[in-house]
Amino acid sequence: MKPFLKIAISIFLANAFFAAAQVSSGNFSLGVPDAFAGLWERDDRFVMFAESDDFLESRVQEILLSDEASEDEKNAARNQAKYISILLKTFYGWYLDRTAEAESFSSEARFLNDSTCPEAERIRVEFRPLLRVAESGGGAQGEGSAWEIFVRYPGVREPAIIPLAIIGGNLYLNFAIKLSVAEDENLEGDTNENVSGENQSDELLGFWCSLVPTEGVKVSIPTSGENIYSTYITRDAVYTIRYWKTEMEYSQDKAFFSDGGKTFSVVKHIQSGGKNFTCANGRSVTIRNVQKTRARPEIYELDSSATICGLGEPYLKRVQNANGVQIIAQLVRNAMSKKAPNLDPPFPPSNLDFHMDEIYRLEEGNLIIQSLRKRNKNFGKLSQQ
Repeated sequence: MKPFLKIAISIFLANAFFAAAQVSSGNFSLGVPDAFAGLWERDDRFVMFAESDDFLESRVQEILLSDEASEDEKNAARNQAKYISILLKTFYGWYLDRTAEAESFSSEARFLNDSTCPEAERIRVEFRPLLRVAESGGGAQGEGSAWEIFVRYPGVREPAIIPLAIIGGNLYLNFAIKLSVAEDENLEGDTNENVSGENQSDELLGFWCSLVPTEGVKVSIPTSGENIYSTYITRDAVYTIRYWKTEMEYSQDKAFFSDGGKTFSVVKHIQSGGKNFTCANGRSVTIRNVQKTRARPEIYELDSSATICGLGEPYLKRVQNANGVQIIAQLVRNAMSKKAPNLDPPFPPSNLDFHMDEIYRLEEGNLIIQSLRKRNKNFGKLSQQ
């Protein structure tokens, strides 16, 4: 086959497959999506995404749905609506600190101590869908959805953008979205005829587009990664492709890499976390330094459509399906009612006899020891004053 014909076929097939499955951002959600409902937990905190009582007012909804309201008015109304509530498990988990919550949650008094701020942080949040596999949005077992949440911290002009995925009752910050089917873009060497039923039953085959990794859902502004590592999985290899931040304009161009007689195409740019990432320099569409291994993910969770893959352990797990300040207040009361067990002695019990009478006899007439005993006694009296 002539070289120019091979290139033409490769571009045609790449456009066909990627047009069918692109990650796209939708409009902001008016309320808290069903996927985020309930109470979420990890080893150091509880998290709840809740609507303020202000959102229930008809005036707020009227502004958001109005065609006459300006964009600034809609943003102001939208920002009043949704908050993140964060309970930190401080003092080794024996005390729950209501560090951040909606202003309407102040109806339940907070327990304060020397390490607690008098007022909770007001951290607002907005939700924008990246991919919805199920309309109900990840509430049921196996259903999945991918989102970007815009977290607005007090006194900070720009929001922190956190990509995340929800699969059933698990929330992942480390996840990937499938954008193509492996071997379908095998343009040289073997032909598409070797896409067998065995390939189609392997749900991990394909190009998995990752999003920028973020530190977490925190009270302080989280940091995000400088690189994105996406993977292309075939029957006999796993290719890792690095994307780095760039000032280039985003485009829907494809980039290519080869392995022997096979050529594969992936997206050249990934927009994530408000930044643009690329896998090829300048106008080039050739990917260099692709890492090839045979190591597939060991710990992962796929949604029911095998389109979203949560990698590793989930960042948060849903422990309750209901929302509200009453749930948070009950958690705090339960934690406050617990008593820590007595600590184990630093040394095991012993039957040693120190013969104190002999020790006192040896101290008699020793002026140095007697002056030391007197100084310690005087120090004890001063400390009690």
